[in-house]
Amino acid sequence: MRSLRLVMAGLLAGACVFGIVACAPYVTTVHPVEDEMIVKLVADRAVNYDHPVRFTTQELTRILQHVQVEYKAGWLQNLLAGPAKPVPLFDPQWLPRMVPALVRGFEQANRHDRIVFYLAERRSDVRREVTGGSLFVVGRLIHIVVSNFRNGVDVVPGVLTYDSANPEIAVSPQRFRLMFDRPEVVVHHQPGLVEGVFGAVPPSLVVDYWLFLNSIGPQASRLPPISSGQP
Repeated sequence: MRSLRLVMAGLLAGACVFGIVACAPYVTTVHPVEDEMIVKLVADRAVNYDHPVRFTTQELTRILQHVQVEYKAGWLQNLLAGPAKPVPLFDPQWLPRMVPALVRGFEQANRHDRIVFYLAERRSDVRREVTGGSLFVVGRLIHIVVSNFRNGVDVVPGVLTYDSANPEIAVSPQRFRLMFDRPEVVVHHQPGLVEGVFGAVPPSLVVDYWLFLNSIGPQASRLPPISSGQP
């Protein structure tokens, strides 16, 4: 009889605790949206890049300030408003902040590392726009891959931030292409069916950076080739 009473008392206490927990209000914290910039190295043992590369801040700025993004508009939008005008990949206020971190990334990268960048710009207390992708060098060609360009992300209570952890993954579908306003130094790439039609591969741009840096003016023609860590 005594053991039965103990069992009943235990069940009653458990029910009370469950009732208190069930009735407790759900509380979560939404962190305010702030501007954020991340540059990091991501290793891939399956590929070999020609890293490290010793760009100067001025050289990498020259390259990136010529990179533009053009949205792919539908035929109706083209008819009504005309083709969309290209816009810079990095706004003038962000480029001086982004470039030094990218320069250090190229200096510290080994032959398996690519340089991944992430930029979040606050649009409201619960919304940000993110730009992210990667850079790497093979030979004298710099590859620029952009997975997100000013892609909107809403802050959802209780949902962990995911876009900053994986800048190379598109947070939502976008239709745009990368351009360089010096087309003579661009290595043309013809997209395949999957890439061109279905957008399965992020937009990318390949630029002969050595040719570009040595052909933009009289004083640039005297620049020595940028040194690589490879023998």
